[in-house]
Amino acid sequence: MKIIDLNVTADNRHYFIMEFLHGKPLQDLAQPDAPVPLETAGPILLQVCEALQAAHDHKIIHRDLKPDNVYLIIHKGRKNFVKVVDFGIAKLTDSSGQSTGKTQAGMVMGTPAYMSPEQASGMTAKIDGRSDIYSLGVMMFQLATGKLPFPGTSFGEVLIGHLQVPPPEPRTLNAQIPEEYQGIILKCLEKNQDDRYQSMRELHDVLGACLDATRISRELPAASAADAATAAAPSQAWTKSSPAKTPVHATSPVRRAPAARTRAPTAAAPAPAAPSAVRTALYAGLGVMAVAVIGGAIAFGLHRVATQRQEREDEARLELENRDRDRKAEDARRAAAAETPAEAVTIFLSISSLPGAGIVAKWGNEPPARGQSTLVLPVPKGTVVHVQASLAGHETMTENVIADASRALPMLLRKTPRKRERPAAAGRTAKDTSPVDVIELDDFDEVREKK
Repeated sequence: MKIIDLNVTADNRHYFIMEFLHGKPLQDLAQPDAPVPLETAGPILLQVCEALQAAHDHKIIHRDLKPDNVYLIIHKGRKNFVKVVDFGIAKLTDSSGQSTGKTQAGMVMGTPAYMSPEQASGMTAKIDGRSDIYSLGVMMFQLATGKLPFPGTSFGEVLIGHLQVPPPEPRTLNAQIPEEYQGIILKCLEKNQDDRYQSMRELHDVLGACLDATRISRELPAASAADAATAAAPSQAWTKSSPAKTPVHATSPVRRAPAARTRAPTAAAPAPAAPSAVRTALYAGLGVMAVAVIGGAIAFGLHRVATQRQEREDEARLELENRDRDRKAEDARRAAAAETPAEAVTIFLSISSLPGAGIVAKWGNEPPARGQSTLVLPVPKGTVVHVQASLAGHETMTENVIADASRALPMLLRKTPRKRERPAAAGRTAKDTSPVDVIELDDFDEVREKK
């Protein structure tokens, strides 16, 4: 998306001006239970790969890729031309791939339905271009099936899906999906970053080969007259008609209507005035007009100077009022912050574990908070929270967490290892539980001989 200009306001606020887009978001196509044919989705996804590869080449990771942030416009007579927008929480990395921003470790940012596992677990240091590939894989799954791969009724349930639950095969939801395209989607949705495509360029090439193999054109469809009219309609609202003005030229001659001819009176007409008298009267009239014009110019100049001086005074007064208002607001904010105790700041911990697992959280003198599978916990900032997760057949997990920032806390339980049973010795029954069971037969003979 083009940035046309950028600047700083008088009160030191930075802003930039971007192009105005006439079109619709990809979300308009991604309707629930309404799969989008690969003939429509394929050319769009290729453009998304190209746009994000350009961002990744400049060490910029989007981190919030979703259908609402992919805009479709008409360009050069073709519709569904892609503009990737809203880099509001984008992450900048250095040449080694490490983050150069100040996002705190453990912070969860993005839209839950499209988060990569490394985003969902709050591991910001591991977020790179492959995280955008995962989010694009969620979009591909949604367009192909009309459903999200990890739906959920709560934030924690969605995060558990991204972290632990394998996605369903798209062809089980829509048999019309080409098998090769299904493999591309599932590879994008791998939990491990190393198992996904390693760049948007690689995904672009594989997706393009899939379109070629299924005889689907990579070209965008032509925009119809109705599409063009819909896209052009908003721009017409900005055009204001104004009445035409007739130009006035100072040197244009003024034409007078010819005087009607009348018959000369019979009485004797007065003698015409002398030429010198007429000339004197003309000069006098011109002098009066010149004085009037000069006086008017002087009066206009004085009025203009007074108006400009008043405008400067008004601007200076307004600037002082704005500064005074901002200073009072800042003083009030600092006073409120000084009066607010540290305990008033609330931190949210999203604790998640395996389906059916019991979660218990305890802090201070508060009664224990309990949940099953997920537990969203509001606690005072700086509190030490004792968390325990348990599930039958799994080892119980406990952890002490310092609530320094809102974040997700996955509790991944391990299965309890099975105890290996020794086979019963010959001549002895399995129910015999005497201490002799721990002695091998050869050892038993040696003990008997010593006796």
